[in-house]
Amino acid sequence: MTQRSASFPLAAKAAAAAAVLLLLTGCGSSGGADEYGTQKRALTVHTGDEFTLKVPANPELGQNWYLAEPKPDARLVKYRGKRTEEEGGGGLIGAGDGTQYFDFTALEKGSATVRLLHCPMALCHSGTESGEPLPSASVTGTASVSPFPTATSTPDDLPAFFVYTITIR
Repeated sequence: MTQRSASFPLAAKAAAAAAVLLLLTGCGSSGGADEYGTQKRALTVHTGDEFTLKVPANPELGQNWYLAEPKPDARLVKYRGKRTEEEGGGGLIGAGDGTQYFDFTALEKGSATVRLLHCPMALCHSGTESGEPLPSASVTGTASVSPFPTATSTPDDLPAFFVYTITIR
């Protein structure tokens, strides 16, 4: 056997290992949970699936998200917690981008509603503020009140609810 043919199996094994590693790094998200952003709010998952609602946030600048009242039906969806990741910024406060993740597990078949309250610029402080009014200026100059709206697009500079409908099969 020549030196070239002896090294070929080793090179082939290394290439195969690299291909497997490449495939594994491209599969799923951290922890194997499916992630959904703010654009898709009607989701279908299966019993036992773990899924994550992934939203843009910069807590250092007072931008946060909260799991709002009423909480999702605990018989159908288990809330596993919230986590925050911040990227970049070079050590400057508020200069980086961030992401907040709300982790869930689908427990049994049905339909559940998850409400996230988007709170930019520290305009609200918790998810229990779902019943609190949002002051807004009126034409007469006096303040009128209206509830936080339900968002129909991407997050902007006003508090809004992002309502997700989770169908569990």
